[in-house]
Amino acid sequence: MAKKEKIKNGKTKKERQVLFLEGIRELGTIRHGCQLAGITRSAISSWREDPDFVEEYDAARKDFAERVEEVVVGIVLTPENVLRSPVLAITLLNANLPEKYRPNTNMVQEDTARDLLKELRTRAKGSKKSGEQPLAEPVEDQLAEILERKKPDADTE
Repeated sequence: MAKKEKIKNGKTKKERQVLFLEGIRELGTIRHGCQLAGITRSAISSWREDPDFVEEYDAARKDFAERVEEVVVGIVLTPENVLRSPVLAITLLNANLPEKYRPNTNMVQEDTARDLLKELRTRAKGSKKSGEQPLAEPVEDQLAEILERKKPDADTE
């Protein structure tokens, strides 16, 4: 005997899910999907236990994201709009050509390099005054030690 599907507000569960997913594709928000389908967020919680629904939900989110991306790309492709929103253009370049445009966080910053040279000079002068051979230990080891001390603690990030 087939299980009879509940009808709420004149719609089956599948019809409500379809409406919800249309709302996600339209505006990308759960609130809009719920309003369109006439459901509460708790319904979605139970629906997420269904792998088929999760797959459809993920596809709807991706559809929305790609629609937004198309709009943004359209904006950036107009030169006068780039002047109004350069951050948008930079963001798209970072996303599409990261090897070329994404900031390289591994590079030594100018302040770090300046501080490094200053500390090396101080060590060299101190070595000369004390009669030691200037920079007796390998420079690479000293640089590594100084850079290690300059790293921010993981707790402070």
